Amino acid sequence: MPVALWHIASVGLELWLAAAAWGAAEILVLSTGGEAPAYLDALRAQLALGQTLLHGMGYTGTRLALVQTADATELDALLATPRPAGAAPTAAAGFAALAQKRATLDLALDHLLRHAPLQTVARGEAAIALPHGAGAALGAIHVDPARCTLCLSCVGACPAGALLDNPQTPQLRFVEKNCVQCGLCVKTCPEDAIRLEPRLQWGPQRSEPRTLRQAQPWRCVRCGKPFGTVQAIEQMLVKLAGHPAFAGAAAERLKMCGDCRVIDMHGGAGTAPSSVPTSHNPR
Repeated sequence: MPVALWHIASVGLELWLAAAAWGAAEILVLSTGGEAPAYLDALRAQLALGQTLLHGMGYTGTRLALVQTADATELDALLATPRPAGAAPTAAAGFAALAQKRATLDLALDHLLRHAPLQTVARGEAAIALPHGAGAALGAIHVDPARCTLCLSCVGACPAGALLDNPQTPQLRFVEKNCVQCGLCVKTCPEDAIRLEPRLQWGPQRSEPRTLRQAQPWRCVRCGKPFGTVQAIEQMLVKLAGHPAFAGAAAERLKMCGDCRVIDMHGGAGTAPSSVPTSHNPR
């Protein structure tokens, strides 16, 4: 079934995998030789990535391929060449392609995973590993708890809503289905605590928020209000220990919330000491 495109690089995994989910046994992308080499390189990389995903789910055979010819007779001969049929989904998908490519890709992946030939895989634990540097827009991130101070710079940098904070407690959460592996979180992290892992997670865990990092909140030594994390405040105290601006009693202000810090700087008028013991904090 031929499908005309403005340019063969105008579509990608979202349409190819959707076609596979709809029941197509093979998806061929035709290049007539007029495309720039960079487009062809990108197409080959994406086709290889799609093939890796399909093989990881148990769909055998070469289901995605680039065909290069400008001759109609040669094309007919290529299409007539018998090729081994690969495994197909146990049921054809009924969804329609959406205007948002990522949404279409998610629908296709969900269907292909649900009806994959490899039904024996422990979907709650297994994942399909994808090559680094191949432009995989799927995957997870890992956070080093020894480095992360929960500054949440990564949450503000994430364009896809894959990283989430928790207004109630110092916590970093992650929704793998939303992650596009752009690497902005890695570049933004001041502690160099994040690394990427290109992969496709099996099972419903892919769509559910999970906690990557959680820390004990630091409590103001004056009023007991939680702010920041114990790790972040302790690191700040160590780094500023020799600074003349925070010598003596001024060092205590670093342990206070913003309101109490201002009150303390103006002599503490109109305030009462906190009844919350400072033992809530480690130091």
